[in-house]
Amino acid sequence: MKRNLLALIMVPVLLTGCTKVLTQEDRLVGAWQLLYAEKDGFFKTTTINTGYENGTFYFYDNGQAEYDDGFTLMRGNWELRWVNDGYYDSYGNYQTGSHQVFRLQLVNFQENRVLDWVFDDSGFRSRNRFGASYQSSAYTYRFVFGRL
Repeated sequence: MKRNLLALIMVPVLLTGCTKVLTQEDRLVGAWQLLYAEKDGFFKTTTINTGYENGTFYFYDNGQAEYDDGFTLMRGNWELRWVNDGYYDSYGNYQTGSHQVFRLQLVNFQENRVLDWVFDDSGFRSRNRFGASYQSSAYTYRFVFGRL
């Protein structure tokens, strides 16, 4: 009887240990390309060239990141976290509450290149699309990434 009771207790524990819960951070892990970036002003929206559209961003599950365009390799880290404060959404409207902040820091010291993007708001538009935005004094900047 004790052996059967032990087996009944261990089976759910083993099954629970094998289940992986996907978090928002897990969804970002993989290879991504910057599809486009735009700045939204009071009267019009303009597509901008960041210089990072032709390469691939790699986001690893340990928080490390890389950017490779075939000429330059940049390495660093990324962070996606929830915060609860005031922020500007991707349309430039002030909001309060919980939102995701996305930060990407990459460097290549030999070429003296530094990328440090901090986005006020970010989220998944679909399984293969990730958007992030930040507000400056005059514009809202939106970046859209696509999974490769």
